[in-house]
Amino acid sequence: MLFAVKLFDRDDPGGALRDANRDEHLAYLDSFEDRTLFAGPILTEDRTKELGSHRLIDLKDRAQAEAHVADEPYVTGGLQYGAEIHPWSASVPYSWRDCPRGEGNAQFLIHAIDKPGSDQLRDDLRAAHEAYQASVEHLYMTRGPLLSEDGGHQIGSLMIIDVPDLAAAKAFWEGEPFNIGGLFERVEFYGWRFGRVFDRFKPVT
Repeated sequence: MLFAVKLFDRDDPGGALRDANRDEHLAYLDSFEDRTLFAGPILTEDRTKELGSHRLIDLKDRAQAEAHVADEPYVTGGLQYGAEIHPWSASVPYSWRDCPRGEGNAQFLIHAIDKPGSDQLRDDLRAAHEAYQASVEHLYMTRGPLLSEDGGHQIGSLMIIDVPDLAAAKAFWEGEPFNIGGLFERVEFYGWRFGRVFDRFKPVT
C-alpha cells in the first residue's frame, strides 16, 4: 500500500541536530530504497530553507507506516515531528528512478485536502480536472489522490511537478480546476528537491 508521509523540522539553530543524525538518516532511507517512489525535503516556496521531509513509500499497512516514521533517525534524534500519513494512489507510473525531469528545473510539491462533504464537487470538477492534467502531463513527476484510511475514498490530491521556476509552478496551480472550483479546504505548496539517496542528476545549485 502506498503512503504519503510528511514530517516537519524543529527549529535547529546551526543545523546541529541535522548534522548529528544525517548519516543515520541517509542509511535509513537507503534501506527503504526498493519501496520508495520519491523522497526528499520540503522547502519554502523560494526553495532556500528546509521545512521538513516528504516521502511516497510502499508499506504493508498504517502500522508499518507509523513504525517507519517512529524509527526515522531524524525523529528519534529530535529533529523532526508531526507526522502526517495518508494512504495514496499513484496516477502515473513514475518513481525517482525514471520520472520526467528537466535538468536545471525546480521541483514543487502540492499537498491539498478536500473540504468535508465535497465528494459531489470533486465529481463535478473531474472532467475539467482530467482535461487540464492531460494538457500539462509533461510537468508531473508524480501525482495522485490522497485516500481515506480504507483506501476507498478520495480525500485530497498530492503531486510533485517539475518546472522552470516558482512563477511557472504558481501558474500551473492557478490553472488547476480542482483549485479554481474551490474543492480544497487546505493547500500546502512547497518547494521540493530529491533527497541525496534518490537523485539521478547532480544536485542543481
